[in-house]
Amino acid sequence: MVECPYLQNCPFFNRLQLSATAEMLKERYCKGNFENCARYKLRKDGKPVPDNLWPNGKML
Repeated sequence: MVECPYLQNCPFFNRLQLSATAEMLKERYCKGNFENCARYKLRKDGKPVPDNLWPNGKML
């Protein structure tokens, strides 16, 4: 399975305190289906990625 090229330096996961939630999100968005990640899409297009943007596109 191909991982997102940005996973290792993703500030979202560096700040997330809920490890079970982080692992679920990584499996869903970062490992194999990263093209569906809202953060990936913005970064790939050279746009700024808000720190509070979740992979599913919700802002918290």
